[in-house]
Amino acid sequence: MKTLIKGGLVLLQDESGWRYEKQDILIEENRIAKITPSAVFEDCRVLDASGKLVMPGLINAHTHAYMTIHRNYADDLAFFDWLDKVQKVEDGMTEEDVYWTTLLAIIEMIKSGTTCFVDMTIKSAKEMTGPLSAAAGAVRDSGFRAVISRGLAGVSDSDESIMKYGQAVREMEMFREEKRLQFMHGPHAPYSCMADYLEKLTRSCKERGIGQTIHLSESLAEMDGIKKEHGTTPIQYVYDLGVFDVPVIAAHCVYATDEDIEIMAKKGVSIALNPKSNMKLGNGFAPAHKFLNASINVCLGTDGCGSNNSLNLFQEMNAAALVYKGANRQAQCVGAADVLRMATVNGAKAIGREGELGEIREGALADLILINLNEPQFMPANNIISGLVYSANGSEVDTVIVDGRILMENRKLTTINETEVFKACREIQDRLCMEKENRL
Repeated sequence: MKTLIKGGLVLLQDESGWRYEKQDILIEENRIAKITPSAVFEDCRVLDASGKLVMPGLINAHTHAYMTIHRNYADDLAFFDWLDKVQKVEDGMTEEDVYWTTLLAIIEMIKSGTTCFVDMTIKSAKEMTGPLSAAAGAVRDSGFRAVISRGLAGVSDSDESIMKYGQAVREMEMFREEKRLQFMHGPHAPYSCMADYLEKLTRSCKERGIGQTIHLSESLAEMDGIKKEHGTTPIQYVYDLGVFDVPVIAAHCVYATDEDIEIMAKKGVSIALNPKSNMKLGNGFAPAHKFLNASINVCLGTDGCGSNNSLNLFQEMNAAALVYKGANRQAQCVGAADVLRMATVNGAKAIGREGELGEIREGALADLILINLNEPQFMPANNIISGLVYSANGSEVDTVIVDGRILMENRKLTTINETEVFKACREIQDRLCMEKENRL
């Protein structure tokens, strides 16, 4: 099956930066076969992109998709009070709950232009036979793309930790043939994973040729706790344990020191910024400009709906482009072009898909979104890059293509029954969330 995207502005990137120009794009199966100023091909489905911008799908480099159940639930709480409240809900979740809440997350991401996400799925203490499988199943059934890890915590020789680790490995094998799915290990954080468990997971990554994603230096409480227990920073602590000897996406890094930054640059760690979550939980502002100056691969995540309330990467790009300027009182420390790279090219690099995702080029995977430029927030179109970061809100996303397949066209989903998903998630809410007032 061939698809021709015709008559649109196409967002391209090379060594000199971003540019946009009138081009047609031919998709054959799941890849971009041709980019040309004017194309006529037979036996193609034609998508009219006139008045639209064709750009790479956005990559959410850190989230917890199942946490849509926590949206607007545990707000305005201190970090560890928030963590305790959401954990109580998680302890009651089943594999089926994870499936439906992940589908709900995918709906939101599709509608706001994300085509791939890096997920740390549930780390609940409740015995589950397949939480990673539930999340992976939602991705498979929707036609989406994801990198999924099971949230892991504990010590390596406890019955619960052994059980969860074994589950994660078995579930990875179950979905090994799914081309839109990748897997990582997901040690939750240095305060919830003991040293022997972090070492075990890193060895497992080396054996399987995968990376891992972990929360690091997210809060002052974490910093103080690790300093008191181990005499160092969380980043230095996991570095000493060898965690960075495999590819790592480190989420947050709000309190990374200059020495921490030097370590992460040396080890090739990717950092997933989550500015809205960090602000909401009162955790502060990551030194994003220092990460960029150190040539660290900086990408962008939303975190989960419990600590952000939204999975909209256009909103996250806007926050990232603004908050670090304000925090540093410097208007040029993080620019619109930088942020757009975080949400596209850099996200692809973080998951080992550089050159295949996050950019439009011949041979790349056809993960694309079409943006309606005939909206007031894009007029006048003085600078479309600035418009995407400072003006867009995600509602302009008209069409979404993942792996060559159209998942949304003219704002209508093609692979997911929204009514069915909403009904299932309301039933989960009724069963698990204690607050009963103001229900719809």
